Amino acid sequence: MISISMTYWLTALVSGLGLVANMPAAQAAPPGIHYAWQVLGIDTAQCLSQASQALESQGLEPVQNDSTSVAGRSETVTAMFVCIENPAAITTVMVVVASDSDEQALALREALKQAF
Repeated sequence: MISISMTYWLTALVSGLGLVANMPAAQAAPPGIHYAWQVLGIDTAQCLSQASQALESQGLEPVQNDSTSVAGRSETVTAMFVCIENPAAITTVMVVVASDSDEQALALREALKQAF
């Protein structure tokens, strides 16, 4: 189940980038995608709760929430947290941020890391 969700989002992200590449040159600028991850001593439910709060703290509107990930977006940026629990409530959490502006994406990534 965990790999299906992550595979789904990564496939959707790559497919979306492929569609952007087929647009006319004036609209073909692909978004900057930036990510970070860390390993924490929490379970998946705690991870998803903290991720939802972090997205909300940055004013991102919820667009997706399932058993291992949560995502939000604004008009200019999309962000997603993926929580993968390992044995003994050790969770790897990854945040991915995409935006047409690298500067905006990097700033949001850092703000989400701090809010998490």
